[in-house]
Amino acid sequence: MGEIELRHLLHMNPEPSFKEFKTREILRSAIQKIGYERIVEVAGTGLVVEKKETEGPYVLLRAEMDALPIREETGWEFASRNDYMHACGHDFHMSALYGAMKRLKTVRKNFLFVFQPAEETGGGAKEVVEFLRKNYIIKAAVGFHVTDEYDVGTVASRVGVLFASATEFDVYFKGVPAHIAFAEKGKDALKVAVSFLHWLYGRKWDALVGVGKIVGGRVRNVVPSEVKIEGTIRAKTLKIAEEILSEMKNQLLTLKDRSGVDFSLEKGSVYPEVKVDAELLEILKKNCEKLNLKFIECEMKKTGEDFGYFTQVFPSLSFWFGVGEGERRVGLHHPCFLPRDEYIPLASELLASLAVAI
Repeated sequence: MGEIELRHLLHMNPEPSFKEFKTREILRSAIQKIGYERIVEVAGTGLVVEKKETEGPYVLLRAEMDALPIREETGWEFASRNDYMHACGHDFHMSALYGAMKRLKTVRKNFLFVFQPAEETGGGAKEVVEFLRKNYIIKAAVGFHVTDEYDVGTVASRVGVLFASATEFDVYFKGVPAHIAFAEKGKDALKVAVSFLHWLYGRKWDALVGVGKIVGGRVRNVVPSEVKIEGTIRAKTLKIAEEILSEMKNQLLTLKDRSGVDFSLEKGSVYPEVKVDAELLEILKKNCEKLNLKFIECEMKKTGEDFGYFTQVFPSLSFWFGVGEGERRVGLHHPCFLPRDEYIPLASELLASLAVAI
């Protein structure tokens, strides 16, 4: 099976985080057919494929497996057959990694090929990394991400933090209901939530702090007693995010003292920042030149990516792989995001070339 044929199968059968059962079996079947036998299940639905040739350390290549709860609108012949979609390009990543595995089959070097579940929830990488650090000595970890922000043939990265840390947060406000005609008998959770948001957006943060969802109240003529807001912090480090959460808690305590409205502040998924090793970046630049790819140094992105868990433990390389062209740029997580098949072999060539050079 070629990497493009595999991409079609994966794209038609997307699955959510930690439920990538069919994805896992499609991958396992394809991998076994090209002669890899050491395949270990990890993190419930993930796979680690081992190629051991010497007593030395391993070079690791990683791709994500999960899809998003998005209804596809591409109209493609191989479009999703369910209510999920590979709108983040993970089908492209898996297929490119599979193509690299075919190219590396006869190379006498130790490799680990990691198909990681649950990138979109932030939980998959954490479990996989714990397994890897206990069982292998890893020289370097490599992961990449497609994007139509950059043109086809362009690779972008930088030394240090490439992708910001991402910390989800939820705030629950708990007041006391009352008929609106007797509002003084209640404690208005919505009013306090609005005060908190006004404070939040008025602060000058050393990070991106935003709220994307607010839910509260039951009926128009009753003081709302329960409100929930859901937001995210994108910062250069998790330490900065923790400092922001601490400031939030202090402000919430102040509002509670004034209003009597109680609260809870809870963290959701956490993605550490993705850090790029300087020596590995130089190897990337040289291999881009060898393959006639254009390398550009980009700014830090506020995109969350749980490859950060790998970069906290192993020397790591991460980069953008451009698939943009003309007016076909819609961005990641869009129902029409669909990198062309023909760019997959080029990504496979780059991954294989990097694995050999590291």
